[in-house]
Amino acid sequence: MEKTTLAKVYEWASYIIIIAATVFYFVFDKMSPMRLPITLLGIILALFCRNMMYRTRYKMFEEENEEMKVDLRRLTNLLEIEKRKKNEE
Repeated sequence: MEKTTLAKVYEWASYIIIIAATVFYFVFDKMSPMRLPITLLGIILALFCRNMMYRTRYKMFEEENEEMKVDLRRLTNLLEIEKRKKNEE
């Protein structure tokens, strides 16, 4: 799975989990003593998904940055070679 798709999956999963936790909290208003802990676990899971989304984006940007550095070095080297050829002529 591509990293952009994975980041979007984590993002939407966190939204869905937050909505589900909110609905669960209000639907089981005073019926269940486990309402609050389950809601908090849902929120913690949503935060984990958000954290994974940001981590995935960070890794994606780091890889792109490394590719750009390699391309810049290659292009700089080519420019230097062209300047040498022009100076020799």
